[in-house]
Amino acid sequence: MPAGFSVEILAKEPERRVDQLKDADFLMGFARAQPLKADDYPHLRKVKLIQLLSAGYDGIDIGLLRKSGIPLANNGGANSYAVSEHAIMLMLAVYRRLPALDRLVRAGQWKSSKLGEEQEHELAGKTVGIIGAGMIGKTIARRLSGFEVELLYYDPVRLSAEDATRLRMTYCERDELFRRSDVVTLHAPANESSHHMICERTLALMRRDAILINTARGELIDEAALYKALREERIFAAGLDTFDQEPPDPQNPLFTLQNVVLSPHAAGPTWESWPKRFGHSFANIERVARGEPPLWVIPELRSS
Repeated sequence: MPAGFSVEILAKEPERRVDQLKDADFLMGFARAQPLKADDYPHLRKVKLIQLLSAGYDGIDIGLLRKSGIPLANNGGANSYAVSEHAIMLMLAVYRRLPALDRLVRAGQWKSSKLGEEQEHELAGKTVGIIGAGMIGKTIARRLSGFEVELLYYDPVRLSAEDATRLRMTYCERDELFRRSDVVTLHAPANESSHHMICERTLALMRRDAILINTARGELIDEAALYKALREERIFAAGLDTFDQEPPDPQNPLFTLQNVVLSPHAAGPTWESWPKRFGHSFANIERVARGEPPLWVIPELRSS
């Protein structure tokens, strides 16, 4: 904790909570694990910055913050390495059918050559479409540079020409990205414009041999539409770390499919990510306390 600051855990009891919010200069935490309630916002009279430990900020009322002039900053890419590595792991696990191979060996069986009829695939040479070119989207582009892939991206905020050239990322409109990509990997925030962006219509745009990776938010995917597309083999496979409902219903029909690799919203938390989360967050709070503008303000609240 930085010198000169005191930290309190935000209480659940209404009276204590109101007193804390009225006195707070800064709020820090996770948007989902420690959500602000609708009646919390009027009490944020002294708050100079809401600093998140997470990359995602769904659950925060952006409109109310805009009216109050309170900036909201995410974690500055503290978990970008972790999420990027997890997304690439899912790509490889899906393409190489890793869960099925693991089960095979554990069952005492062995894989014999299928003499050119293998269902496993290589990532090299594929076109990877990145939805969302923020910290995580740019980090995954750098991590994929050694895989000899073509990188497409879509983001409402275009990269600078310099960044796009350096990262070898080519912009294209979202529908065109779905049509051209062998791999679609989601790194967008959950909001009104991204809700169920993966739906019956956009899945129909994707190639039959394409795979879908989601390490962002479950709300980006219409799970019923994805289940139907996977079951009917209208896309090849998916790797999912997030779900519309978390924890998901154990009877979720996606869990019955063999062409899906699953993980329990585990992409972000790693041993190495925690010092970066708190280090970035405390450093940003200290900046604002010194009268400097905050870093990593979310796009919706940036002045330019």
